[in-house]
Amino acid sequence: MRQEKITFTDIYKDFKKRFPNLSKKTEDWRPNGYLSILIFFKDSSEMVYDYLWKKGSFIVLPGDAVQDTPKQ
Repeated sequence: MRQEKITFTDIYKDFKKRFPNLSKKTEDWRPNGYLSILIFFKDSSEMVYDYLWKKGSFIVLPGDAVQDTPKQ
């Protein structure tokens, strides 16, 4: 039984297929462990895409998305 090898480029292609709107805003990507990639966006946010679970998680949000908590 022969198994097909999954490359990090294949993982990025899968990300683009599952998140077409987000993929238009990507600036760069790089490998990030076992079957996952780290994706950099133009607004300086970052996401880890896990190919095994087919799920993306933002790890850095853009500066304007993070708001200070109001002082009481």
